[in-house]
Amino acid sequence: QDQDFSSDWKKVEAFEKEGLPKSALKVVEEIEANAKKYDVPAQKIKVLLFKSKYALTLEEDAQLKIIDDFRSEIEKNEFPTKNMLESVLANLFWQYFQQNRWQFYNRTKTESKVDPNDFRTWDLQTLFDEIHLHFQASLENGLLAQRTELGLFDDILHTQEDSKIFRPTLFDFLNHNALAFYKTPENQITKPAYKFEISDEKLLSDAMVFSTITIESKDSSSLQLNALKIFQDLTQFHIRDGSPKALADINIERLLFVKQNATFTNKDKLLLEALKVERELHGNNDISALYDFEIANILHQQGQTYNYKTNVEPRWKLKEAIDICNRVISFFPESIGAQKCKVLKNTIETKTLSIRNEDNVPINQVAKVLVNYKNFDQLHFKVFPLTQNQLERFQKIYRKEEQIKFINNLDATKEWSSILKNEHDYQAHSTEIVIPALSNGHYLIFATLKKNDQNTFAFGAIQVTNFALVERKENGQQTYQVINRNDGRPIPGASVNFKNKRQRHGNDKNLNKTLTTDEKGQVVLKGSSNYSNIEVTISKNGEKAVFGNYYFNNRYRDSEVQTRYHAFLFTDRSIYRPGQTVYFKGIGISQTGSDSSLLVDQEVTVTLKDVNYQEIKTAKFKTNDYGSIHGEFILPNGGLTGNFTLEVRAKDIGLYSSTSFSCEEYKRPKFETKFEPVTETYKINDAIVVKGLATAYAGSNITDAKVVYRVHRNVQYPRWFYWYRPWFSSEPQEIAHGETVTNDKGEYEILFKAMPDQSVSKDELPIFHYEITADVTDINGETRSAKTKVNVGYHALTANVGVPEKLDKSEKDHKLTITTKNLNGEFVPAKGQIKIYKLIAPDHVLRPRPWAAPDFPSLSESEFKKLFPYEAYKDEHNSSTLQKGKLVYEKAFDTDKSKEVALGNMKRWDSGQYVIELESEDKFGQEVKDVARTTLFSDDDKTLADSELFGITTDKSEYNSGDKVLVTLASAAAELFVTIDIEKDAKIINSYVVQLNNNKKTITISVTKDDIGGFAIHTSISAFNSYQNGTTPIFVPYPKTDLEIETMTFRDKLQPGTDETWRFKITGPEGEKVSAELLASMYDASLDKFRPHSWNFNPFNRPHYYARLGRNGQRAFQKSGFRVYVPYSNPGNFSQQQYDQLNWFGFHFGIHRPMLLRKMRNADYGEISAQPVAQAQAIEVMADSEADLDEVIIEEGTLAYSTKGP
Repeated sequence: QDQDFSSDWKKVEAFEKEGLPKSALKVVEEIEANAKKYDVPAQKIKVLLFKSKYALTLEEDAQLKIIDDFRSEIEKNEFPTKNMLESVLANLFWQYFQQNRWQFYNRTKTESKVDPNDFRTWDLQTLFDEIHLHFQASLENGLLAQRTELGLFDDILHTQEDSKIFRPTLFDFLNHNALAFYKTPENQITKPAYKFEISDEKLLSDAMVFSTITIESKDSSSLQLNALKIFQDLTQFHIRDGSPKALADINIERLLFVKQNATFTNKDKLLLEALKVERELHGNNDISALYDFEIANILHQQGQTYNYKTNVEPRWKLKEAIDICNRVISFFPESIGAQKCKVLKNTIETKTLSIRNEDNVPINQVAKVLVNYKNFDQLHFKVFPLTQNQLERFQKIYRKEEQIKFINNLDATKEWSSILKNEHDYQAHSTEIVIPALSNGHYLIFATLKKNDQNTFAFGAIQVTNFALVERKENGQQTYQVINRNDGRPIPGASVNFKNKRQRHGNDKNLNKTLTTDEKGQVVLKGSSNYSNIEVTISKNGEKAVFGNYYFNNRYRDSEVQTRYHAFLFTDRSIYRPGQTVYFKGIGISQTGSDSSLLVDQEVTVTLKDVNYQEIKTAKFKTNDYGSIHGEFILPNGGLTGNFTLEVRAKDIGLYSSTSFSCEEYKRPKFETKFEPVTETYKINDAIVVKGLATAYAGSNITDAKVVYRVHRNVQYPRWFYWYRPWFSSEPQEIAHGETVTNDKGEYEILFKAMPDQSVSKDELPIFHYEITADVTDINGETRSAKTKVNVGYHALTANVGVPEKLDKSEKDHKLTITTKNLNGEFVPAKGQIKIYKLIAPDHVLRPRPWAAPDFPSLSESEFKKLFPYEAYKDEHNSSTLQKGKLVYEKAFDTDKSKEVALGNMKRWDSGQYVIELESEDKFGQEVKDVARTTLFSDDDKTLADSELFGITTDKSEYNSGDKVLVTLASAAAELFVTIDIEKDAKIINSYVVQLNNNKKTITISVTKDDIGGFAIHTSISAFNSYQNGTTPIFVPYPKTDLEIETMTFRDKLQPGTDETWRFKITGPEGEKVSAELLASMYDASLDKFRPHSWNFNPFNRPHYYARLGRNGQRAFQKSGFRVYVPYSNPGNFSQQQYDQLNWFGFHFGIHRPMLLRKMRNADYGEISAQPVAQAQAIEVMADSEADLDEVIIEEGTLAYSTKGP
């Protein structure tokens, strides 16, 4: 019989290859008759798959027929055929969802099936319920399935080697098929308030404990709940049948699933404990190696989270993982676990290396490079001097062998070895290697693993020079300034040569021009062409420096001030019904720069367009003496509704403006609902009552209305929480929902428990936002909604201390403001303490670090300070990390008596940075705190406090015409030159070079009437081989032009049908009489429920001044990464166990797309497998993260990469 089936299927295959599906179908129908006659389950299912495949090709609307066919066969058959068909049918629905996911996610949930027979019309929840129903049906008769060998269905399976060791029975196959669906991460389905969560820690126990747990929930359709039940059934089965490999396979899959989805916080710890229990149970069996690998892999993942500043605990996890892998490889060398452990071990032992350097360093001063490394013990360095020609030649060499050959022909001027601290924790570390002092010129730094090693090496070029180049782009010219990179001193009399290297496209003209710097170190390059890839060579008194990759853009021009025309359109409302009249008014404005005027006596055209942007009506108008027009359009009674557009145009002056409104067959809202303000103080786990009210716009109460509500929870942290952490947001979680009704007063109450998010630590003082949404439906079916929010925390009080960013300590009336409120914003009196500490600042000026301090310093702090006196050893240059010093102020507060704390006389306090700490308690005894910072200063200070490098201040925040701007420059450095540019109206009107010597200096700038809108002050400094630039905006406000409108008569209640007159008094900004035109409108405010109505009228263009002409010197202070070659070590791979899967024979149900018959000729259906849900378990071994790589090259077994800095 089997042979007869085989020969018939060969006929089917032959017809398919000929593209004759109808002929193939006839043979399939003959096979079907025999399969039913002899009751062969596999053949009956195979027949149905082929018939379904042909239906998609030959029939219209075939998908519905296919589903009906499967349902019909399910009704006719019994176990095991029926169970397999149920599983296949569930997979068909699942395939359809995966192909049409976006459609289901865009559908609204319905109360019932739109069409019980047409699954294509169902919503997401309905479809998932149907899939769940059929998968559950496939799992019926479990005892019989456990006794049924899976080999019975080999004819319709893609069989895999050793699969039946792990999944030998039909019970395994069906349960794993269903399990793949229940494990899906699809998360867009609406969750009920009682949704199932994996919150029981016993679910992460060993197999014996897990098999005895009762798993149940009110949320019976939960995917995770059903997944756990299947895991338990499979675990119980394989505990009984004594198959350790099958048990280990499902047990590990279950443990990883629970760990991934559990809500409790100690799941990593519990997972390791469970794995260790299983490992001990199988200690003398190679099964233990599988558990050992999972333990080692978890330790590897934990070890990758190590950070020497913020997370030191997992530092040695990788070492633990290596030890476990070594033990497994030693005791069970041929096991699957050993294969996996070898790959993991190789991954952990992978060597990585990156080196960063500053491109330019000062003459005869030691420098350093940053080395990031993993699993390295030492590096050998050589320094080769290069001529400019040698450097250019070397930069054009890209092949590794040619680079080595070039380097071998150079003569080293310096050579040394550096030990890299390696404590065999297999973590990535960093250190800094000192580069000896060098004379002026170009150098190549070459690093190897060992002396003369040509396999593992890295190289980078540096230039040693005291020169630095700063550029500023202006209209049609560019200014270049040559300065000393140690103190910013301008270099006058230097020769500056500009030479461009022609690009391959050949559009650039040749540039070769030499200029001499003036007393400010500046030269001005002008030209009528564009130049790219400019190389700038600077020389003076025997010193020479070359800076490249500049460009000159002659096209750069500030746009001329042009006159622009604009119109504002106003409608009497924002939503209309078809056939209603739209009343509109327009006001035309002419704008030239910041000057605005009315557009008088201008012809314009107003057009009404429908939802498809088709013209409905057009009218012509001429603006009056106030630049305005007004008119009306009657909307059409028929046609499409939606968003309509009103446009105004004047083509002769390029005027175009538009506004939009809705045209809908709406039903005017009859009532509204809103919540009463929440003023009470609540705490976590309290029962919270929120009261709402539904009232008609006519004033009556809405009684017996249905209220459907939902409560979502979100979390917020205090502001100080983010000082040392990245910002993040949490996803809202529904915690309650339900229904109620309004009483005879239109009132309703919503009661819920303030449940916290257990994954959030209460020590961080989180605030949980509970957002309540209520949908109220009256007896006529009209629905209105309202939202409110209740804030609850482990604490019941928020306290904030307010202080200006800067305080002039010569003034005596400084005060701190203290705000104490409950979590819902209501004032709550509180007592506490205010403490102020001086922050400990460095005792001398430091430059910003070129990179973060390494975790393994190669020098002691005293050695480092001796070699690099102006650099931070760790992070003491960062003001946000300064430690608290002495306590300078302490005082109790009581906000019931006063919300301010006077600081009193601060004259004796040291200038500099301070931290203010507020400490209090709420009524439950929970500690509440706040932290703020401020800086004290005085005009009497002789220099900049806290050893700051540079500061710039102005005497006022804004100025008027005729004022003088007093600009104070300050530095605590012994010698610093500051270049200052004054930019007004997109021009540099003046430049200064100011020398500071641990002191302050002030310059004065006059403010004229032409400065209305503001101007800018640019600063540029260089100190200790670092560069800073900045722009200080000077605000000069525009004159006040607002009209004053006073209501003379107005009544807010009118009798229907009566006339009413409102009177207004309009005056100018100085109280003078003005001539004005008034636009007023009255409309039904209830329409705002559909589309809010507002007018926007801003006729003046008064922007703050936009600065354009700042200097930039970053090109001369760049950092780069060495090019690194490390022999690539492939960690290897292991063969992943694959499992028997259903052979779909080329049939895929996801989308109905009739095929061209001839395309079937080359189809090899025996090799086509759709595996929509059952997937093999994947074990990922991730490589350790390193520095970002800009370039990666695998070349003859060597991994090469380079990094680039800003």
